[in-house]
Amino acid sequence: MATMAKWGSKTWAVSSKKVVALQGLNFSYTQVADNNASTEEKKTTNERGTDLFPLSFTTVLHSGAGIDVRDEIESWKNLVTKVNYFYLGGKKLGPKLQLRKVAASDIKLDDLGRMRLATLSFEFKEYDPDTTSVKVSTSALNVKASTSSKSQAKTSNTAVQKAETTTIKVGSYVKPTGSKYATGQTIPGWVKERSHVVSQIKESQNKVLLGHPNGINSWVYLSEVTLV
Repeated sequence: MATMAKWGSKTWAVSSKKVVALQGLNFSYTQVADNNASTEEKKTTNERGTDLFPLSFTTVLHSGAGIDVRDEIESWKNLVTKVNYFYLGGKKLGPKLQLRKVAASDIKLDDLGRMRLATLSFEFKEYDPDTTSVKVSTSALNVKASTSSKSQAKTSNTAVQKAETTTIKVGSYVKPTGSKYATGQTIPGWVKERSHVVSQIKESQNKVLLGHPNGINSWVYLSEVTLV
């Protein structure tokens, strides 16, 4: 069996029983012209630095070449974000590479819905823990917001809600955005399309009275009105 390339447990090889060939290989070495203090995707080892080493290529999977196309595609799923050296012709190519993306395209199915042919596209990038946001232990299919990020988002949303509420006062003109009055009846479409003066506010009950006494004269929820 002639081995073309290898990355971790995966090999691209050609034999009389199985063909997994590599094609369309691309990589580059790029200097960064500006300061590079702590920029994502760029090394921080020196002031000018270089871009992280990229590597990409495609592989055609064919059931007639001894490949279970679907199994091979699914076997790559858990390898996204993993890091290893890439060997081409038995020689190391580039630094340690992190698998960033695997995409399947041009999939051909038989009459039973089995995958008989597919093209896999691979995108690798040099792994630098100081500048890479996606760490080795993180699955690309299960990336979640950190606790601090969630806390910041929640605080921000609360601040917006408070700002909107505190700017509404008696005499302001608003439009209802909810579907029900505070008394339970459905708000007609024409009411939601018009602006109404705020006649009274009961913040403790989350209610505002709109259009009293010469308008709709109805209570709606304070959280379901927007300033005009």
